Amino acid sequence: MLIQKNSIIITELKDFDIRHILDCGQIFRYEKLGEGEYRVYSKDKTCLVTQYDGKAVIESNDPEYFANYFDLQRDYGEIKQKLKGKPFMDEAIEYGHGIRILNQDKWEMLISFIISANNHIPRIKGIISRLCANLGENMGDYYAFPSPQAMASKDEEFYKALGAGYRAKYLAVTARQVADGFDLDAIDSMDGNTANKKLCTLMGVGSKVADCILLFGYHKQDVFPVDTWIKKVYKDVVGDTVDNNNIIRRKLIDIYGEYSGYAQQYLFFNKREN
Repeated sequence: MLIQKNSIIITELKDFDIRHILDCGQIFRYEKLGEGEYRVYSKDKTCLVTQYDGKAVIESNDPEYFANYFDLQRDYGEIKQKLKGKPFMDEAIEYGHGIRILNQDKWEMLISFIISANNHIPRIKGIISRLCANLGENMGDYYAFPSPQAMASKDEEFYKALGAGYRAKYLAVTARQVADGFDLDAIDSMDGNTANKKLCTLMGVGSKVADCILLFGYHKQDVFPVDTWIKKVYKDVVGDTVDNNNIIRRKLIDIYGEYSGYAQQYLFFNKREN
């Protein structure tokens, strides 16, 4: 990795593939502009990512922010080595070799994954885009993600009008909870199970949504978001058709250990794509 003025240049792509990173279910605020060209948004910032001819270039006016955002200081080769040999990991790592878990904003992840529940990606992206356009700061050619205070100023009907459906109530109530002092930063010091329970006290956050927030907003590894694809993975790994998400979650964390969060992303991406 080389930072030059407003560009980050990545010349070794065995652990970086922008499509893998953006298509593995962890982010909704991005646009595909062309083949290997994407615009990514986080908080009030944006970057342009292009990947071609064996290199990737990330252009922004805050390259230090995006170097951290794309987790570029972490050695994913070492993580893969630790995971190799565990059930179905070699195949999943080979397919999704370029996945990196982004360091995203906690508040943005909380709201994004409440919106994501029982939803599909184009609709999730549309709701979030309208949310930013209506309540976020105008940054010129895009809008920032709105603050808890901005969101707390609106009621359930407002969010229904944005297309949030039954989640509208969750957005209104949870925004008020956070604006009134629910401390998202306090969760940093908690283990995955304690943090999951704490997040589940917010309206609209169940265990799976909480694990997504903890993985993508806190980079916690003792979590394992369970959806329909991970249930299929569980059946492959354990040979069992248990339908209890908590049992599946605990068993998979036991199997994949200290790198469970990374394992989840490789396994999810490989299963869904293939």
